[in-house]
Amino acid sequence: MAHALWRAVARKGDLAVDATAGNGWDTAVLAELVLGDDGEEPGAVLAFDVQPSALASTRRRVDERLDAEKASRVQLVLDSHATLEAHVGEYEGARRAADDEQIVAARDDARDDARDDGSSSVASRGVGVACFNLGYLPGADSDKSVVTETTSTVRAVRAAIAALRPGGVLTVVGYVGHAGGAEETEAVAALVATLDPKTFTAATHAVVNRENCPRLIVVHRKETTVERNRT
Repeated sequence: MAHALWRAVARKGDLAVDATAGNGWDTAVLAELVLGDDGEEPGAVLAFDVQPSALASTRRRVDERLDAEKASRVQLVLDSHATLEAHVGEYEGARRAADDEQIVAARDDARDDARDDGSSSVASRGVGVACFNLGYLPGADSDKSVVTETTSTVRAVRAAIAALRPGGVLTVVGYVGHAGGAEETEAVAALVATLDPKTFTAATHAVVNRENCPRLIVVHRKETTVERNRT
């Protein structure tokens, strides 16, 4: 279900964030959705994990599925997703600087109207898709004592929501079967329940006839409409 939501909103040129890279499956899907080809907005993916082995698996999966140029736009971050705000801010700052250079160049070429009429991609900057898979790294040989934690997860989810562009979506899959998992998932659900309904739609999805079923939490930032003066 999460992948279907991503596909519905992702755009070539978006910044996508995988806050829990794990074995790289979601990172690779996000990359295929947002990394543009020649002539398109380039796009990028930031993938976070605290375990080097997870990022090594992610890099292998990305390299297998993408050409070298696109794979280079998947940035792996060996750090807690609690640092998401700083990393997204750094990327967005660099992207705004590049946008400003393009606008100046366009003006120098007497193409102001084409760049400043609201059709520029600058207006849609922000995170198009952000995803979290809470809990521990899947796999028979993984260290299941390394798990996401409530405090850092809530901080990261809050930052990801703030970074969503209009129309963007955030998904969080909470696993409730391990120690602390239910509390972490409930904390995320409580956070999104406080969001302004004028700006966001927040929902939860769960299978109710299966014990300890993962819970999907979704936040969609509503599209904004720019009112233009009529002359």
